[in-house]
Amino acid sequence: MALKVYHGDPKGNDSAAVKAYDAGVREGAFGLLLNSVVWPMSNFIVFACMAGTAIISLVSVNKYITEGIQHAIGENRAIKIASLITYSIPFSITTDLTADTGGGQGLAIGVLNLAIVIPQSAHT
Repeated sequence: MALKVYHGDPKGNDSAAVKAYDAGVREGAFGLLLNSVVWPMSNFIVFACMAGTAIISLVSVNKYITEGIQHAIGENRAIKIASLITYSIPFSITTDLTADTGGGQGLAIGVLNLAIVIPQSAHT
């Protein structure tokens, strides 16, 4: 941070370069402090959300314990096969096509996910 962003020099001949280096070190240390505070907080928030999801899922499964959760997809074999194709093939094709582009698979899969979710949201 001190060398690259502030263009400081710890062994500089003029006081401006040394002051810039010191300012960069202070800013970098403050950034690390913020990171060490924000990162655990975000982990606890994710934990709370996942725990809430687990509780809701448990309540939902207990509600349907007599008939099981299979009714959500249905007994129709064609629907199960279509669901598997819809859920897996576009993502595997995207992964194969973007593996060597250098742009990252996460962005491409995120765009694909939005292309699937937005029409579904508009439909409901």
